[in-house]
Amino acid sequence: MLCLQQMDTRFTLLFTHSKDIFFVMDINGVILHTNHAFRNTFNYTDEELTGLNIAAICHPADKERQAESQASLLLHKKLIGYQSRVKAKDGCYFSIIWSVILNEDDSLVYSNGNTLAGMLGQPGDDIVQHTIQSLNEGFVVLDANWSVTSFNPAFQAMVNLSLAELDHANLMEIKSLGLTERVESEFQLALTFKKTIQVQYLNTHSNSWLRINIYPYRNQLAVFIRDITEIKMQEWVLELEKRVLELNATSEYTLAQSATELLRGIERIFPDMICSVLEVDDAQEKLHSLASPRLPQAYNDKLEGLSLGPSSGSCGTSAFHRKQIIVSDIENDPLWADYVHLARPYGLKACWSSPVLSSKNSKVLAVFGIYYHTVREPNTDELNIIERTVNILRVLIESKKTEDNIREQNNRLQTIANISSHELRKPVATILGLVNLFDNDDLQNPLNKEIISHIDTTSQQLDGVIHSIVERTAYIKAFGADA
Repeated sequence: MLCLQQMDTRFTLLFTHSKDIFFVMDINGVILHTNHAFRNTFNYTDEELTGLNIAAICHPADKERQAESQASLLLHKKLIGYQSRVKAKDGCYFSIIWSVILNEDDSLVYSNGNTLAGMLGQPGDDIVQHTIQSLNEGFVVLDANWSVTSFNPAFQAMVNLSLAELDHANLMEIKSLGLTERVESEFQLALTFKKTIQVQYLNTHSNSWLRINIYPYRNQLAVFIRDITEIKMQEWVLELEKRVLELNATSEYTLAQSATELLRGIERIFPDMICSVLEVDDAQEKLHSLASPRLPQAYNDKLEGLSLGPSSGSCGTSAFHRKQIIVSDIENDPLWADYVHLARPYGLKACWSSPVLSSKNSKVLAVFGIYYHTVREPNTDELNIIERTVNILRVLIESKKTEDNIREQNNRLQTIANISSHELRKPVATILGLVNLFDNDDLQNPLNKEIISHIDTTSQQLDGVIHSIVERTAYIKAFGADA
């Protein structure tokens, strides 16, 4: 209650008994005091609120705007007309419009607010009010002239316009929505024929995919707008993975071709990515280029045969340590000290590398690398696609290796069969024939000595054939143990 003691007594009485929502917090957002209207509106006790950070009871979707508003408050010392959603104790959200002042004398933030319960619906429609205001999905009501008559906070955050700018704004003229002629015609169709319509489109203004559901009612339209970029990406990735796995299962496609198809698909979904796959040799010592659709060939040639090591760029280090290596700034990272001159001519600024480990984690099969022309670190979507790609690459590589091993095994089995049917049969037949010529009645017969000599020579030949079969059989057993 220290903050109240610092305030003038008249202001203390005014704000304590005001019907407006009022609270005081420190510069970090920790609540120090709330008035009766605040506690009554949101149904919290003074003990539950004091010491709580205001972010804990604000809508998660408003966090980005909160960070922007805090920066503006520090700069201008006040915010007028700032809107946010506050969660009541029962879980419902209230949309509040605030007047906020930063007092430099005590470094405290004083906020006065009013609910916007009348923005949507009619009095008494509390459950509708709270539901629509709590949605992450944008909601807006339009009249027959496309003018905005009401909206929820999520829509305002989506279009990034003030309350004054949204007051009866023409939806078709809001540039941040990037509405196309096709989408506008769908709106007209819904209004004219009183038809419920769903439409998806690429908002080129924000490079995001939006899904719009339009519900006509008399001469108005209720519209829900949702950002489905993440959903679209998941669909594209699943489709890509399915196609690549099908291609890899055919004998016509080599491992390099399958990997190239996978990387091209990823680069279509994430256009700023430049992907590569470097295969690790059996000795776990060198890297060899497997696929890199957009990397310059001259750069690939320079990396060919790169050694694994603790400071071998991103890929060589990733394979050496068997872990993901994120280099956000190639120019200034010690791992690239010996290789930065290779990347610089091609404008490669960042490189993230992830090892592709075998199913049993016994060896590193390859390294998946992503380059960027800007200094940057991966976001959540990029980390997710990296993990999925590593898993797909493991399947591609191991399935092709298994296919190659099976082919080699079949060749060896065929060789063993040929040896058994031809090379093995010949010395056995020779020995049997020589045994029949042996003179058992006259052991001193000179021919017996010659026959024994031939049997000895033929037996050595037979031993060689049997040894060859044993070698090939041992390989097949070893393959079976590794499979």
